[in-house]
Amino acid sequence: MNRNKFQNQSKASFANGLSIALLVGALATTAMAQSIRASVDGTMVNFPDVQPTMMSGRVMVPVRGVFEHMNADVEWDGSQRIVTAFRSTDTIWLKLNSKTASINGNQVPLETPAVMHNGRTMVPLRFISEALGASVDWISESRTVEIKTGGPTMNTNNPMRIERGTVLPFQLKTKLTSNNSKVGDKFTANIDTSGLVNYQGIPEGTVLEGRVDAVSAKTGDTPGVLGLAFDRLRFKNGTSMPISGALIGLDSDSISNENGRLVAKPKAVNDNLKYVGYGAGAGTLVAILTKGNLLTSTLIGAALGLILGEIQKNPTQARDVTLDTDSKFGVRITNDLYIGSSISVPK
Repeated sequence: MNRNKFQNQSKASFANGLSIALLVGALATTAMAQSIRASVDGTMVNFPDVQPTMMSGRVMVPVRGVFEHMNADVEWDGSQRIVTAFRSTDTIWLKLNSKTASINGNQVPLETPAVMHNGRTMVPLRFISEALGASVDWISESRTVEIKTGGPTMNTNNPMRIERGTVLPFQLKTKLTSNNSKVGDKFTANIDTSGLVNYQGIPEGTVLEGRVDAVSAKTGDTPGVLGLAFDRLRFKNGTSMPISGALIGLDSDSISNENGRLVAKPKAVNDNLKYVGYGAGAGTLVAILTKGNLLTSTLIGAALGLILGEIQKNPTQARDVTLDTDSKFGVRITNDLYIGSSISVPK
């Protein structure tokens, strides 16, 4: 072969090889620049294999990686193609390719169904907020998903701590009755700040979301019963957080006022209080330990006899429980509650 021709071919081959190498490098750099990152409470999440990605205009994240960084236990049922996550009192249920998920038994629509991507279950980012009461921000400049749980590990300068035993006062927004309500029915209530901008750091306008967890209509001389459970607080700025609490009365026998902070009295602390249609007003709060939401006349009668022994039981006073809108009740916090600075009231 002619020496000059060989040299020209070699230069061409080198140039082509260099061009390909530069192209591959450029593509790799572009891919790295376009990759999506995620952080939980200021700590970057390390995804060992499948990374967050954009699908149909939605940011999709691996459910296990994110949930586990939020201290949730995750289980996978391959036969049913179902992911279940457990965190504190919350249970999240996801089925692949379904446009609905379940949070504590309540159906929640998904913007995009959960999908399997390279062996990992991917869910739309916003679902993280709905599922575990987190706030989620998208930082477009760095293509970073910032997730803040609002819990004790939240990376804020001055998170507000509300001690367990504190009683939060609420006004009901949804009418509930023992003869019409059903187990699982949802209700909402407004925080009662008594005209102030906040109560113990919880801003005016905060909404409590809960559900009926036990109910029995009046039957003969047996009064009706209504039990309430509490799921989360939802703030005016759109963020929310789970709440762990128990029903309590707002009377002087149940609470004391310590410099504006309502505190449960030791004798009133009970996780099994239910409204019973007996006595004045909405009814009487009585401790009834239920199993599987099964209420019997014997159980109710025993509870009345044990807790209200000082009351002369009169069958003619037995009636259904009616909680009208604006009915007031207390929620005794059973775990410390942390309110992040992202929802604090401006001074």
